Amino acid sequence: MDLPSSRSPGRANLLKFTGVLVLVVAVAVGLANPLFAIIPCYIAYLLLRRGKKHAVKIDDSVLKDDARPPVIYLRSFKDESLESSVFQRFKGLASSDKTWLAATVPNNGIQEQDALGYVFRKIGPYIALGKPGEELPELGSSKLYTSNDEWQNSIRAFFEKSRLVVFRAGLTESLKWELVEIVHTVSPQKVLMILPLKAADYRGFIQWANSIMPTRLSEDYPTSRLVKFDSDWMPSYLPQGRTITESLRPFFEENGTVLRESYWEKILETNGLRW
Repeated sequence: MDLPSSRSPGRANLLKFTGVLVLVVAVAVGLANPLFAIIPCYIAYLLLRRGKKHAVKIDDSVLKDDARPPVIYLRSFKDESLESSVFQRFKGLASSDKTWLAATVPNNGIQEQDALGYVFRKIGPYIALGKPGEELPELGSSKLYTSNDEWQNSIRAFFEKSRLVVFRAGLTESLKWELVEIVHTVSPQKVLMILPLKAADYRGFIQWANSIMPTRLSEDYPTSRLVKFDSDWMPSYLPQGRTITESLRPFFEENGTVLRESYWEKILETNGLRW
């Protein structure tokens, strides 16, 4: 089992403190000229984000303080590594906003993970397998680290006790194995599928996925990347809402899940602010 090697609570606090200081300076500079605040604001964001990575819950700490059934997030390690690059994060902004999960969730994997984590942590521990050998875990979900020999057993165990399963579609062999297990062992209504961003990747995905799914997904690139299923695995493509909570409301309603949001939380999410 390869745990992140550089996690440090002390470093987390230092990075967050430095990020706040830089943000204060950015605001002060921005009062004179807003353009001068762009770079320090981005630096502050990176510092705060890295500080949070040092504080991500891993392994035993993930479940011991929360007895609710977990929500498991499945994705490709390869896709996550690609999406975490600065170039990829800004490249997706050129794509149509119809591919956004919500009007306040730009279509890059990092911000999508943040938005999904913001919502699903209100339902239960939001868990994903950690990427072997990573320096620091990506944000969004808590991380469980297993050996190459044990990861499939860990996934099976989570399928048995998970309240919901979030499957981010991709092309890797591990995702193929996970989708087979989902179809055989998980209630369809509990599954949320997130489709690939690019039409070419979507075509590559359905080439193998439609040989597994009891009901075939659309051959044409659909109008939404969020898919829920009825009891017969018939897919429904969820319309884009202003917020990720609104986009996912039909999925939550089908599972009898009611999200509690304060007035302040609603204001923040409506403006795309989740921290």
